[in-house]
Amino acid sequence: MTNQPHIPTPPAKTGQADFNIGAELRTRRDAMGKSQTEVAAALKMQPAYIRAIESLDIAALPSIGYALGYVRAYAGYVGLDGAQAVARYKIDSAAPEDLGRRKMPHFVPKTKIRLPRGLVAAITVLSCAAVVTFWYGSNTPSEAAPGTLTDMLDEAAYAPAALPDDATILTLKAVAPSWVQVSDAAGRPIMSRIMVTGESWSVSSEGALTLSARDGAAIELYAGRERLGPFGEKGVAFTGKPLAASAIVPKREDTPLEGEGDAMTPIKTK
Repeated sequence: MTNQPHIPTPPAKTGQADFNIGAELRTRRDAMGKSQTEVAAALKMQPAYIRAIESLDIAALPSIGYALGYVRAYAGYVGLDGAQAVARYKIDSAAPEDLGRRKMPHFVPKTKIRLPRGLVAAITVLSCAAVVTFWYGSNTPSEAAPGTLTDMLDEAAYAPAALPDDATILTLKAVAPSWVQVSDAAGRPIMSRIMVTGESWSVSSEGALTLSARDGAAIELYAGRERLGPFGEKGVAFTGKPLAASAIVPKREDTPLEGEGDAMTPIKTK
């Protein structure tokens, strides 16, 4: 066991203010023959903290947790009860509970946020308008069409193009709006959208492609620059037709006219 040096009994207290815990710690340190620097080195703290504890200078100490820990360690070093020394230090120094934030105000006023006049009414009106618009849009009848919404809204991206010279290139040209879908031999769609009037779409004739459309007369087939004709009757939908000349609806026989086409009077038949 470490031999503790003899610590003389401190003089009788003449008053709480004359002999506080700081003064008693200093008296016991002096009786041990230790300087503030030696005590600080033994307790591994700054000498300034020893001076602050002895003079009850709470402004020179860190936050309350560290300060009371230093007082407890100092008291144990000079032979005092640590818990009693901490209790006395709180009373003698009138240390606040939060020593680390002693300079902060106890009351922090709240900033009041004032909205511009009429803002609440404007938000209410806009909310009602949004609800009415949503209700009207959800209850307006519309014709459903196959294909994705992106295909329907992105019609402007498909501008009419010049017909190619290569006869092996097949071109679909819309003479009226219609939903169109082209699928490969496995039935996977390679194009599916609503084609608008004047829009065209080209593909190589190689491969067993099939065509589906809502209006057979709205889509005409071209091989290169040669017009082969429509795929069906007006307003008649079809699915899975081969994308080839064989799928074209033959022209109906017109009423024969006199002459070579220059005369305007039909031939009268008996």
